[in-house]
Order: sequence, then C-alpha cells, then structure tokens
Amino acid sequence: MSELFKQIRPGLFYVEYDDFDFDKAAEMTNERYRPRGPMCSGIRKGGYFGRNADVYAGFDTVLVMRLSRRCARYSSIGIVTDYFAPTLPDMLDKQEKDDTYYVLPQLVGDGINEKGVSIMMFMVPNGEASENKSSWGGREWGRSAAYTNRNAGKTYNTMLLTRLVLDNAADVDEAIELIKAVNWFDPDRFSSSGNAGSLKWLLADSGKSAVIECIDNEMKIQVTGDIDCPSACTLATNFSLYLFSKGIIQDGASGYERYDQMLELYSKEEDSIEGLKRILKSVSMPEKYSRDISDKYFFATDYLWCESPSGRHFTSTELYRGDAKRDPDFLETVNLEKSRYFDKYPRPVSVTVYTTVYDLEEKCVHLLYREDVNDDIWYEFKL
Repeated sequence: MSELFKQIRPGLFYVEYDDFDFDKAAEMTNERYRPRGPMCSGIRKGGYFGRNADVYAGFDTVLVMRLSRRCARYSSIGIVTDYFAPTLPDMLDKQEKDDTYYVLPQLVGDGINEKGVSIMMFMVPNGEASENKSSWGGREWGRSAAYTNRNAGKTYNTMLLTRLVLDNAADVDEAIELIKAVNWFDPDRFSSSGNAGSLKWLLADSGKSAVIECIDNEMKIQVTGDIDCPSACTLATNFSLYLFSKGIIQDGASGYERYDQMLELYSKEEDSIEGLKRILKSVSMPEKYSRDISDKYFFATDYLWCESPSGRHFTSTELYRGDAKRDPDFLETVNLEKSRYFDKYPRPVSVTVYTTVYDLEEKCVHLLYREDVNDDIWYEFKL
C-alpha cells in the first residue's frame, strides 16, 4: 500500500490533496478549532516573504500540503502543525483518512498559491482587540464577533481566512475583497482562564503587502505598494500594529522586542532568501536574544509584574514603555526578577517548530524544520 503521507524526516510530512471541500469542512472547523498562541514573527523583504512558527514545546509535527485545482480555484502549498490539530500525529501514523484529514487544509498557518499570493496567520495573545481597553477582563467561552458584514451570507471561524485567500485570491486587492465579504468570529481559546486572543494576517503578492487586524468588530487594513521599505505592512509579530499606532500597548500581548530586532536588521540584510533567513534566525526560539533583558528592557513583558527593592510594582506595559527606567531601583529590579524567573521557569517555553521563506516569483517555499535538530537543512517545495 502506498503511503498517503510521505515522511520527509521524523516529524515532517508531505501530502497532496485532490478531494478537499471547503464548504463541507467549514462547519466542523467552526465548531471544533480555536486559534492558539503563543508567538510568531513574519517579514516581507523584496520578493521574499518569511515567518517563524513558534509554538509551545511539545508540539513538533509539521505537515506540508499541496492542494490541486480540483479542490479550489487556485492550487497552493500550505503548512499545518499539531498545535492546531492535536490528532494529526495519530492520523499520520495510521496513514488513513478520517475527519481530521478533511479539515486540515483549513488550519494552515501560512501558504502560497499559484498566483503568487502568500498569507501568514499570527496570534495576538491575551490582548483585547479594542481601542477602549488594553487587556481582556475574562469572558465566557464561546464566539466573539471579529468582523461583521451585515450583507454577508456566510460566517466563518477566523482560522478559515488563510485558506479562503489561498484558494481564491489572485492578488492582495482581491484577497481583501474576499475577506470583507464574510462575517468572521474569534472563538475563545481557554475556557478555564478566561484568556482569549485574536488573529491577524500578513499578506503579500509581487507588488503589494498588507496587514489585516480585527479591531472593535471592524477590519483595520493597511496596504502598501512600497515593498522596499519596512512598515506595518511588511513586518508582523504578536501585537496589534493598529492599536500601537494609537499609543495603546497591549498588556499581555508580546512581540515588541522581536519586531524591533527585525526592523533593526532589515536595512542591514540583502534582499535575498539568505538575507531573510538570517533575519528570521535572529528572532527564532530558542535563540539567546530572549535571555538578556538587562540590555533590552522590553523583554520583561515575559513577567506579569516586577517588584523593586523599594516595593514598587512594575507592570509589563510600564516596563516596555520605559516608565520604569526612571526609577533608581529599576536595573536592580530587572536583574533580581530575571534570576528569579529563569530559576523557576527555564527558557524556552516555546520553540520555533518551523521557518518558511516564500519566493513570491517562483511560487515556492523553503522550509526549515526545527533548526535545533536538523543542522539547518532547508527543504524546497514547488507548486
């Protein structure tokens, strides 16, 4: 019997779909699957588009999937992990089609289609997408409207947005129109803690980039045709760029430090696949960049609070904004808390399970699976 899923290396698999039905699988996805954190980084530079997929340690199965035109308007390649589909390893082991098989294409974290449209999904963890608040106060488990189009006939889980674009969009402008024509909802992630998160997306084609965020039940869409300069449309981590532009720093969100590091390296690296790989490596986990918070104070967003020797409490928002730097006890506080934190919670709690770099002209993806275990072996997949 031929293998349904081809194993490329332990933990990394490949499959080709020609019998996937978006509408048939949508209802199951709407009810069963929820966005999960914690962190990722994405960047567009020249004709290349790349991202790290950072997940909690212990989730390390990656499936590369190719959908043919028999499944959609356009063929595509996308990536999904057991982080979104916990039953994935079992299905791969059995080499059988089950309910999970028919849902997996809708759970892709990033991908590219035959028209050269690429899209990446990011989490904004624990941060309310609102201009009125900077954090969730806790809420009932269930659905929360992310974007409402009262003339739309369909309502989808936001995790389906990536698949919708890959299947149907010929460029960034068309992708935006497709997205705006649907009602979208964010399902809560953790019913026990009351914490929730929202999703955001970075899009690219040969001439444009865009970032899409859902704020106060509205789409906040920024588009740029200036793809040679870093901007809110060419860099993404795990905080709302729209809220940040309004001076709102989300307490409990993350990614400010990785965003700043990519921004710093942007002009120093060449517009090439290798240049983009180096930028992404600098913000991958477990890289040492996340271990020294005495030099970059905003790494203290890892902590719920810090207490100085004088008894003052610093919130993560204060620490990032730099308010605490004016306190004479600040540096001593950071060093004390760093020691206490790393003794109790050894890093990393997350790992970069894969890195992808998309060639927008060639319509292909270069994928690195777990750089800590494969000695920087990159695999190439073409449409």
